[in-house]
Amino acid sequence: MIPKITQSRPNILERYWCGKCNASLPGPHSANIEKQGVEWKYCPICGEPIEYDKAKPVQWAEQDCEHCGRWLIKEMQSTPRSYFMASSDYVGAQLCRACMEEHCAQTNCLQCEVGQLPDCPYAWIKKSVLEHNNDTE
Repeated sequence: MIPKITQSRPNILERYWCGKCNASLPGPHSANIEKQGVEWKYCPICGEPIEYDKAKPVQWAEQDCEHCGRWLIKEMQSTPRSYFMASSDYVGAQLCRACMEEHCAQTNCLQCEVGQLPDCPYAWIKKSVLEHNNDTE
């Protein structure tokens, strides 16, 4: 089984998931492996053998906010190799945090195409905008 890799931002640790049952897996170089000296070879839920070497890492690209043009993900040129870094305004969408807050404040969640209900990953932004608006009134 080839694990799936997810990463919410380019400058944070990758997460590994079973390609068959979607169970969370430790990374091939996690702290537990280094402490215990044991590498996980099988999924703890479905028992499939894990082939970490065949997993495809997340491919990042430069990205700007679709609304205001602020940079969200930028390629940093350095020696010996370049890397990608996310802005503090990056929330995982094509919009920066300020534009996403504006979008969430003006949009009915049932009609939103950015984050789909019921599992909208941006519900926390909507909640913080509504709480802020209630506090200022």
